[in-house]
Amino acid sequence: MAEKNFFSSRMTAAEMRRALADEQARADAALAKAGKLSAASRMAALFDEGTFVEVGAYVGRKTTEFDSESDDSFEPVVTGYGAVDGTLVFAFSQDFARLSGALGEMHAKKIAKIYEMANVAEAPIIGVFDSAGAKVLEGADALAGYGSVMACAANAEVPQIAIIAGPCTGHAAVIAQMFDFVIASKSTGKMYMTAAGEKLGDAQELASSGVAALVAENDADALAKARKLIPYFTGDIVTPDTPNRLVAVDTSRADYDIHDIIANVFDANSFTELYADHAKAMVCGLASMNGHVVAVVANNPAEKGGHLCGCAAEKAASFIEKCDAQDIPVVTLVDSEGVPASEESEKKGISAKISDLAKAYALSYVPKITVTLGRSYGAAYTVMGSKSLGADVCLALEFAKISAMDPKSAVAFLGLVDDESKHAEIADKWTETNATPVAAAKNGHIDDIISSDELRQRIAAALEMLL
Repeated sequence: MAEKNFFSSRMTAAEMRRALADEQARADAALAKAGKLSAASRMAALFDEGTFVEVGAYVGRKTTEFDSESDDSFEPVVTGYGAVDGTLVFAFSQDFARLSGALGEMHAKKIAKIYEMANVAEAPIIGVFDSAGAKVLEGADALAGYGSVMACAANAEVPQIAIIAGPCTGHAAVIAQMFDFVIASKSTGKMYMTAAGEKLGDAQELASSGVAALVAENDADALAKARKLIPYFTGDIVTPDTPNRLVAVDTSRADYDIHDIIANVFDANSFTELYADHAKAMVCGLASMNGHVVAVVANNPAEKGGHLCGCAAEKAASFIEKCDAQDIPVVTLVDSEGVPASEESEKKGISAKISDLAKAYALSYVPKITVTLGRSYGAAYTVMGSKSLGADVCLALEFAKISAMDPKSAVAFLGLVDDESKHAEIADKWTETNATPVAAAKNGHIDDIISSDELRQRIAAALEMLL
């Protein structure tokens, strides 16, 4: 097919600027009815006022003999850079108002250029996905364009945040899941693998399946959430909190909620939970400790006793790998009844998923601090950031319980129960003598046994030493 470009020499720069402004006005009006923003308006909302600089604004799309002269010849993606709370960030946003955001060769080249600039500047990149798919008339050129963007995302050495603001189909769905974190808009975000509609999900489904790290109400909220994530990747966070603050930590109830402890121990209001709707027995998120950004990985006893099921292990492993790639230290808080023993768990490949968690800890190079808050039985002790897997500092609260087996199972396995009515009593006595952190500390597996009120102080001190 013969190719032509309506920009060739027909328009002056002033005419192009007017055309772009007119197109944005039309896009804003059309998309407002659907509860979405145009690509240009997203950039204005994402970046600090007056800081956005567009790159490749006049790049025209390739056209064929089947395109009409009246077709929009501006490439339906806006790319550029600016400041987010004073920090340099790069971004691209597909624009559904123009050709339904269809991706072609020039569209892909604009995105690739932004990746190139972001890698050189070592700055985060935010991608807003809102496209019905490839520009079919470009054929292999469009497919190659997707491939080039996939290569950019796979090889990027900077943090990547994807926003699902509209349709994200086929190749785009693959690209979006290469990003470090995905934010999905409830009102308009949907992800499909094929044009026939093999649905990966709307925003809530993407969150419950572990694809989306955060869910937003709409376009504007998604952009605000992306802005909130940026400081975690760009250095220390200013906090008025003090590392010497004593904390009130209560682990006496077997079903306490780990969120209460996280909120108390880390810098005030610094914790952002990610993947909250997926595998709730494991809590993952980003926070700061004495201003230093950390990744938090924690069992949650309030959910199934903090069991280390396959989904929980998979969630933690993926999160640790992402944080290791961004040089974010990992703080692990352990309180788990252990690994659920069932035939169903084995059918779901629990062993492979737990092995991936062990690998994530063992292969990570960032500073790692692990605190045993309560129960730490069997494989859960070993794979949840133990010293043998490379943790730099391992602490335990004085009432923590560390054992090769759940005490009730241990006394049964060892044949210590003659009278079944006394099983619980015997297990409690066994726990008092054989499941305390003292034995682990004597053998060098635990660096110190601490009181609960100094938990913040000791994590902060260990972090300062390791950084």
